[in-house]
Amino acid sequence: MELFPSSLTCHGDAAGSPWSAALCSNVSSGQGDWWPLQLYWQGEADPLQPELVQVDPVLRLLLLGDGLTTRTLAALTQEPIQAHLLDTGRVELLAEQSAAPQSMQRLTKDLARLGSPLLRRRVWLCGATSQQPLLYATSWWNAEHLAQYLPHPDLPIGQNLIQEKLETFREVRRLYYGEAEPVARLLNCRGPFWARHYLLLHRGQPLTVIYEVFSSRLQARVLSG
Repeated sequence: MELFPSSLTCHGDAAGSPWSAALCSNVSSGQGDWWPLQLYWQGEADPLQPELVQVDPVLRLLLLGDGLTTRTLAALTQEPIQAHLLDTGRVELLAEQSAAPQSMQRLTKDLARLGSPLLRRRVWLCGATSQQPLLYATSWWNAEHLAQYLPHPDLPIGQNLIQEKLETFREVRRLYYGEAEPVARLLNCRGPFWARHYLLLHRGQPLTVIYEVFSSRLQARVLSG
């Protein structure tokens, strides 16, 4: 059964914007579609969590940091960060919530805060020079906000925010540790992987829910070598 009619009409600011094609297309809602980890552990974003003590300092910084992920990655790798779009399109909120793993119920509750219509965007980030995969990310947006706050689809979210001079706050909601074979193939490295999801807030209101999975190569000894 289709979640939306096969023929969609764009309204308002969507028509003629860089996001018009995405706002008028659908992607499927299924548990495998955005590659959630099969979890070994999950917990609060608390730097004193016992499970985080043995985590490499670089990964710990990325997991707990409330700054721009792309800027942090650029500082760590000493090269610009490039985004590669996997897919983007409309999803139905209830279908997306029901397809999420039971172990990620906080994420599904956060999706409800975005309202409808909902758009899901999946990307992977790499070093612009080395093309080394660094991160896989899924973000969910209220479609009415996307073109306004993310006007450049070909750029990472952080670079969009910098260019638009948009003041935002990150509320890290949950940390995850687990496996996902599609992520391992995409990032070209073995798991397990560390991940997180957070809310991006503007003037106290949620703009997007972002789920990030970090390459296991993001370690101090690897970057320094």
